Amino acid sequence: FGWLSDNTRSRWGRRRPYVLFGSILSGLALPCMFMASSSWGSSAILAFMVISAIVYAPIISAYNMPYQSLGAELTPEYHERTSIMSWKAVTQKIAGMLVGYGLWFATLPWFNDPATGRPDVARGAMWAGAICGAIMIVSGVSNFVFVHERYYARAQAQDRVGFLEMFRDTFSCKPFLLLLAIALVYAVPSGLAGGLNFYVIAYYVFPGNVTDAGRIIGAGGVAYGACGLAGIPAAAWLSRWLGKPKALTVVLLAGLVGFASAWWLYTPEAPWLSVVCSGLNGMAATGLWVILPSMCADVVDFDEVSSGQRREGAYASTFSWVLKLGWSASALVMGPLLQMTGFDARMPQSAYTLQSMRVLFTVTPVAALLVAALSVHFFPLTQARMVEIRVELEARRGAV
Repeated sequence: FGWLSDNTRSRWGRRRPYVLFGSILSGLALPCMFMASSSWGSSAILAFMVISAIVYAPIISAYNMPYQSLGAELTPEYHERTSIMSWKAVTQKIAGMLVGYGLWFATLPWFNDPATGRPDVARGAMWAGAICGAIMIVSGVSNFVFVHERYYARAQAQDRVGFLEMFRDTFSCKPFLLLLAIALVYAVPSGLAGGLNFYVIAYYVFPGNVTDAGRIIGAGGVAYGACGLAGIPAAAWLSRWLGKPKALTVVLLAGLVGFASAWWLYTPEAPWLSVVCSGLNGMAATGLWVILPSMCADVVDFDEVSSGQRREGAYASTFSWVLKLGWSASALVMGPLLQMTGFDARMPQSAYTLQSMRVLFTVTPVAALLVAALSVHFFPLTQARMVEIRVELEARRGAV
């Protein structure tokens, strides 16, 4: 869909038609993902989960990829791009704080089975999905109506690019490859840590007490979002003061400290300290997702100098694809790694199992973030270089 939006020509632009129809379809389809019945067998429920996720993935991409591309072309100014990504991050963090209580909402008495009186989590999740879907539709329609495409007049005159050519060109852009590597090195270990978070809290911090674990996880989600909100102006300030590459290095090192602190803050003696760790990680993660997309927008300008084309969709979609590849890889390996620790949900966990889970949870992301922070040193698009690129592009176009 990133490729399609780059090559679309319509009276409404390249991105906005996809944002409109993609948001409506995504919002309507979201609650359908939770329509599995408790009367089904485990195999049928698993099949429903897999198939519905496969069907929903391209629907949400139809909305998300053009939306991300639209954000990258809103302004040509170096620091204003970071400001835009900051406001976007504010919205994401507020949403993340609400999502942290998704399980709590789905277990409210309103959704209990009327026949048995027992909680019907799937029904509660379906209603949560319906509320979120409505918000998606409203936001998509708002973007279609109120946001305009700065470079559409320029893009109308450029040649359409083939799908494989898009991949070839994006993967041959060296500054973009470096950003991809940093994002991937962050995504895989942090995704693994995110998946292990439940197990460390439920089996180490609260041995076998899923109810208390859920309460702490919910509070951790709020702390993650709240501290993430606090981290947004800090990341924007760092970017203006140090430039984006150095600011990204600081953010990655802050994330390293946050993940390392989990070794001491995830403790049965003081369970609420895990909420502090979640807050630290939220602040660092927000800074990362404020600065990295802003740097990707700079890459699009760098690409236009050599190719003569505006291809926000190509870079946004490739970036998202690599991130999803990393998160999928982390999800794929989490189960086998958990088994290697000796984990068995049917019995109490051994001291060796708990210790091994804690090592995976802390050491893996710390090592990865150290590599990512060192890699930023080689990113060539500094503020001075981007000023030169903007002057050259405006001389060609005769317009911002």
